[in-house]
Amino acid sequence: MADGLNVRVTKSGKVKKATLDQGPLTAIGEKMVAAQKLRWSKGIDANDQGAKPLSKRYLFIKQKIRGVHRPIRDMHLSGETLANFGLRKAINGVIRAENSTRKTRARAQGAQAFAQMIGLSGTDQIVVFNEAQRQYGEALKQAWIPVTGR
Repeated sequence: MADGLNVRVTKSGKVKKATLDQGPLTAIGEKMVAAQKLRWSKGIDANDQGAKPLSKRYLFIKQKIRGVHRPIRDMHLSGETLANFGLRKAINGVIRAENSTRKTRARAQGAQAFAQMIGLSGTDQIVVFNEAQRQYGEALKQAWIPVTGR
């Protein structure tokens, strides 16, 4: 039989809840927005698949406006919606990214009706997780509270 595991605790303590203030949450949110914009530029939807092809009519419209030979669904026609998309809220444990003006929010909702582009895909979640782990890692260095008197 294998020997049992022996553990000896020299110091006891507890870990206090790590709270992130606006700075680290903003950093996580900015990484999230950058990951989404990069994904859109490649024509990938929120399910990490190639975005739905453009309709023939919209393809010719986008081709004329953008001057691109083979346009893709990349959330960029005039550039207004893409430029206006950003981090809106990063406070009290909530991170929210969306368009800030009514006009661009309406455009983004219309685009979502055709193909779901806005949202966290699997690759975006990995980017957010890695940044959160980096931000929490800094906070956890001070989270250990030794308990004395035992």
